[in-house]
Amino acid sequence: MDRRDFLKIMSAVSTATLMSSCGVERGTEKLIPFVVPPEEDYIPGEDYFYSSTCTECPANCGVSVKVREFTPIKLEGLAGHPVNHGALCMRGQFSITRLYHPDRLKTPLMKDGQGRFVEISWDDAYKRISSAFENSKENNRKNVYLTGRTTGSLNELIAEFCRETNVERLPDYEAVSYTNLAEANKIVFGERDVPSFHFERSDYLITLGADIFDTFLSPVNYTHQLNASKKRKDFEWIHIEPHATLTGFQAREKLNLRPGSELQFLTFLLNYILNNNLQKNRMPTQILSHLPQMTAHETSDATGVQPNKLNLIAQKLGEAKTPLLVVGGVATTQENGFETAVLAALLQWAMGMTENVIDFNESQNYASVGTANDVKDLVNRLNKNEIGVIFLSKTDPLSSLPESINLEDGLTNADLKVGISDFHNLTTEECHIVLPLSHLLESWGDSEPRRGLLNVIQPMIDPIHDTKSEGDIVLNIAQLVSGQQTMVTYQEWLFANWNQRYGADFADRFLNEGFSNINVPKKRVSLQSYEVLEFLKNTTFDNPEYESILYAVPSVRAYDGRSAILPLSSEIPDPLTTITYGKWVSISKHNAEDLAIKDRGEITLKIKGNKVALPVKLQPGLAKNIFVVHLNHFDSKLFDVNPGSGAINTIVTNFEVASTGSSVIFPILAGSTDQENREIIPHHYDEKEQEHHHHVQHTLYPEKEYPDYRWSLSIDLENCIGCGACVAACYIENNIPVVGAQEHLLGREMSWIRVQPYYNERDEAEFLPMMCQQCGNAPCETVCPVYATYHNPEGLNAMVYNRCVGTRYCHNNCPYKVRRFNWFEREWETPMDKMLNPDVFVRGKGVMEKCTFCVQRIRKAKDVAKDENRKVYDGEVTTACAQTCPAEAIVFGNMLDHESEVYEISQSDRKFRVLELIGTDPAVHYLRKEET
Repeated sequence: MDRRDFLKIMSAVSTATLMSSCGVERGTEKLIPFVVPPEEDYIPGEDYFYSSTCTECPANCGVSVKVREFTPIKLEGLAGHPVNHGALCMRGQFSITRLYHPDRLKTPLMKDGQGRFVEISWDDAYKRISSAFENSKENNRKNVYLTGRTTGSLNELIAEFCRETNVERLPDYEAVSYTNLAEANKIVFGERDVPSFHFERSDYLITLGADIFDTFLSPVNYTHQLNASKKRKDFEWIHIEPHATLTGFQAREKLNLRPGSELQFLTFLLNYILNNNLQKNRMPTQILSHLPQMTAHETSDATGVQPNKLNLIAQKLGEAKTPLLVVGGVATTQENGFETAVLAALLQWAMGMTENVIDFNESQNYASVGTANDVKDLVNRLNKNEIGVIFLSKTDPLSSLPESINLEDGLTNADLKVGISDFHNLTTEECHIVLPLSHLLESWGDSEPRRGLLNVIQPMIDPIHDTKSEGDIVLNIAQLVSGQQTMVTYQEWLFANWNQRYGADFADRFLNEGFSNINVPKKRVSLQSYEVLEFLKNTTFDNPEYESILYAVPSVRAYDGRSAILPLSSEIPDPLTTITYGKWVSISKHNAEDLAIKDRGEITLKIKGNKVALPVKLQPGLAKNIFVVHLNHFDSKLFDVNPGSGAINTIVTNFEVASTGSSVIFPILAGSTDQENREIIPHHYDEKEQEHHHHVQHTLYPEKEYPDYRWSLSIDLENCIGCGACVAACYIENNIPVVGAQEHLLGREMSWIRVQPYYNERDEAEFLPMMCQQCGNAPCETVCPVYATYHNPEGLNAMVYNRCVGTRYCHNNCPYKVRRFNWFEREWETPMDKMLNPDVFVRGKGVMEKCTFCVQRIRKAKDVAKDENRKVYDGEVTTACAQTCPAEAIVFGNMLDHESEVYEISQSDRKFRVLELIGTDPAVHYLRKEET
């Protein structure tokens, strides 16, 4: 949008013309679902679903919002969405708690003379900002606007707001910014952005450090693609990393690399491809002459990988029809991460990857995200007293910047600091005025998760507090500064923008479908030979020798820390360690032996004169002298900035380690991560043994008969990545309370599903989702003195909560340990109680509770089927865990329907049931991993 169009919208249109231009009248259900309730079609007690966007991380998955009685109560992945294909990750599932969190900012705040925040009105806040604008003009100071990654219409509006009000728009700031990748792509391809990757088109995949199932760019999308790829017989995948991740444990093959040697590994691959004339795009001679030479033996010395293995990887890469190399994660956030990213881009170009599997036309929209050097320039300007008003919106740089960039002190020189946020954080605490943001489910908007794809954001509920969307905030300020009389809301501006850019009928289709593919100019990248040559001339390809290294990585539960304030981010166990609450450092068994410590022992890390004390968790798969922490558990001031690219190196290399001799109490929920020869997950199929078990086993239980349904789950461990999305979905769907760290320490967790990691002697991992097995011969049922738990005619181990007297006999007799006892009356602090699922009974103290295959969903499906005089169709009903699973590992259905997917899966040669030999006759079938 150009300046003339912006002014036209701002000044010339009224509310009526804006709304009529979309063909929609104010107050209709289509435009404002449940903000103004529909009068004719609304049925009390029925669920309504509306499309929106998850903004808990920059992936921006599409979501379907379940609304009951004008209140959003559950998020699901939006079916058919190009990013997440109907699935949703752990953070996406519990992101709805952000809307109802009692600690949300509720009204504008301003610091008083004693430095305390006091409530003020929006008008007062705007007037103070407008007055500060006048002061900046008089004192010849610049006003600046710094925000987190922003896309879509809001990005356009902020840019126009800055132009019209003479505010300088700074590059966006993200703690996880992919700076080295973007800067490398600028040098090699002329595009400072991060592309999309098409895993599903590849036949030979190398992921180098990129934690594609954890937090790298768009994990749900990549999980979906990898599942499709793994079904092809011609697909091979090797993951290479120096530490331990969910991705590494799930790859077809994992290779451990010495820290910092990724650059030498890529140098060897480039040499092999070029020297054997296997490249698909020829490299200019000038560039070839400046590439360092690495033999297999030299690379082996640097990386620790055997020469024959290196040659095999390079050979397969060269022979593959559609190879794909993806580099990221720790490979690009260390000292030579920038150089590593450049060589990776060169190899991608040489192998022709940018023509089919690497797509800049659908780039991930990180071009506007700046570097740490941009923030450093801002600090220099602040220190020179050049800044008047600074807006800090949806970003918390003070929690992630290194000590060398002292933004905190620099901010003291600004005349007015305005924070725009939904919660207090380190950055807003330094602001003079804090403006509270509405949640996305209270706001209008859109987002562009990747180039050419637009997601809708629409309100499902009136703002719970006195909050506003960022679009309304900047429009209100712009209108006040310009003296405009007619006030335009962001909703009105947004619809006019859609109408102008995409046509009059766009809004109807967009709101209905939830996303839209929009036309954007095609991008075709080419090798920037001169820039590459200049880079190579000024680069030394040294192999850093690290005595020890500490990696700070994003968390699958809290990402860069933004989700840490949400209760379930700590209540749900970390997938690799099963730790819930607290900070820790993961170390190898070798370091544990040297330090003579065990789990929960404490060590100190002496870094740059600082001592950091952290409790320990032994992590299988970690090599000696490699330490791993999560970003939000570590002091970012101890990091350094890459001088070449401006990226933050989230590693520490020069430190000393010592045991304090103390221990720290923190909850580790797994009793054991070793199967201890119990064959919980069997690794072979013995047809004779299985036949003997099924046909010869004797039991005292009467034979069960199921007239219509035998509900069952099938879980494919080949697909399951252990991400914990199913656990989060179960919490939200079934009103499971958050009990906190102290209850976890006492073994009183309440989750109905646990994802149990099991490690073998080769440090390989398998993840076993464990919920109530709905046993045909359930040991819990026979010991209940009041018949509170019983076997219903559809094979469910049902619960009558009002009958339970809490003897806990059922828990003691359950071999799977999937029942939970309510020790106390659990209360949801207002307004968290608004998100309770009204279809699920809220259990009180003294009651046992557990999974019942989301029986409330089964009942709804049966009601529909009954009205139509039929049985429930296969796929018509599913459990919350199966619906959200990014890996599509869980399938639910009726085992009596031999045409159903769940029955078909249960006939696989890979099938097994946990502890089947004890005769419980579980309804949950698992598929062991494929034998390799």
